[in-house]
Amino acid sequence: MKRYAIPAFIMTALPAAAPAQFVGAGPPADIIAAPSQPSVAADRRDIRRSIREARRSGDISRAEARSFGRENAAIGELGQRFAQDGLSVSEERELQVRTEALRGMVNARRVRGDRP
Repeated sequence: MKRYAIPAFIMTALPAAAPAQFVGAGPPADIIAAPSQPSVAADRRDIRRSIREARRSGDISRAEARSFGRENAAIGELGQRFAQDGLSVSEERELQVRTEALRGMVNARRVRGDRP
């Protein structure tokens, strides 16, 4: 009887322990929903409008407007590439930082004293 007790105990314990080893860990921590931030798309629209206004008023040159437009388009393409598999918090933050940097460059060129 003792001879069968230990193998019987092992056989009953194995099915309970095995599934625990194969459970997925869940989504990475940086994919879990972040607090709502201003939309990068809305920021990009505002920047495009700001570039157009600066160009019309003569605050920036045509070449500068093209350069800012290319950077704005690059941010949009990067956002689309990131969004293919879902934006992580770090990817969303990168897009926000790049957008804010572009906004800062456009505004700095608009408020400078000399004309192009």
